[in-house]
Amino acid sequence: MNAIAKRSSFSVASAVAAVLMSVSLSAQAQVPESRQFGVYVGGTAGFGLSNWECDAFCDRAVFSGKLFAAKRLTPGLAAEVNYMMFGQASRTNTGAEVQSMGYTTEERSVRAWTFGINWEVELINDFTNQIRLGWATAEQTNDRKRLNGSEFTVKEHFTAPYVGAGLAYRLTRDIKLLSNADFLLRGRRSQYLLSVGASAEF
Repeated sequence: MNAIAKRSSFSVASAVAAVLMSVSLSAQAQVPESRQFGVYVGGTAGFGLSNWECDAFCDRAVFSGKLFAAKRLTPGLAAEVNYMMFGQASRTNTGAEVQSMGYTTEERSVRAWTFGINWEVELINDFTNQIRLGWATAEQTNDRKRLNGSEFTVKEHFTAPYVGAGLAYRLTRDIKLLSNADFLLRGRRSQYLLSVGASAEF
């Protein structure tokens, strides 16, 4: 019985050791490889989505994009800066909306800087999951036309939480193809960017 107990204990210990080794190897495999300088840059292009109200016509999606640069703090965590350009969206008002807002048409463009972190976890077959968290500071430019035909411009500055998620595919050792979704969270005035692009790491 003692021999059987010893063999059972040894089998359990061996199994636990094997599981721990496999978990350790898996965790190591999920950490992206660090490059010489730990710096990457890139850009994406796609559609910027606006959540605004109008009673005649609204652009909901316009061509937009972003540029970014980052410095790795660890192989899987980087401090990242993004410059986002949310195209130029138009809307037209009639009736009660014109009376309440004081203008008939508006063209809006938003430019934003975001500062935060990018956390990467390698998946399988050269795919990497990306999660971004940070803060945005932005300028919104509104070009408006009154009922009498006169035009005026209103600029607004705001800050907002910034979150993003993406999937990257390693095309070569230093080049990745990207698919990103980025959000500036302002309730009903939030901005969204859905884009694809590439990055290079040094």
